[in-house]
Amino acid sequence: MHTRRHLLVAVGAAGAAATAGCTGALGGSEATGDADRVRLGELSVQNNHVDHHQVQLAVEADDEMLHLGTYDLGSDGETRTIEGVWTDDAGGYRIHARLDDGEIQSADVTEEVGSSTDCVRVLVRIDASGELAVWNGSDCGTDTDAGEGEGEDLENV
Repeated sequence: MHTRRHLLVAVGAAGAAATAGCTGALGGSEATGDADRVRLGELSVQNNHVDHHQVQLAVEADDEMLHLGTYDLGSDGETRTIEGVWTDDAGGYRIHARLDDGEIQSADVTEEVGSSTDCVRVLVRIDASGELAVWNGSDCGTDTDAGEGEGEDLENV
């Protein structure tokens, strides 16, 4: 089982070797949502900035690391959907992300979703100003853009 320490080492090593209906942006380091366990229906990364960027992602569920990956994103809207085992099971999911050589930032995907929510879509997005934010949406059954709306940056770990 991977721990947060494994994440920090893995994301840090990957960075050194290389030199994600919308509710809104997520950004707490503690679980604050009404739903404790949800299915992660979709995870995407998107770059809306004019420069190319690298995003390192980790997906954690119930203190187990499910995914570690590094994604090079072209400029002006390049989007990638990340495939993983998380779509099958409900869990207490957290997303850890790092933009280029910046700080690792974390978000609880259940933040700001209602207690009746069973599935969440997540978009890790670099906005037009080059800032990283994580957005969640609770409607897994539609093609609604999970990145619409206003939000806050992730809180640093």
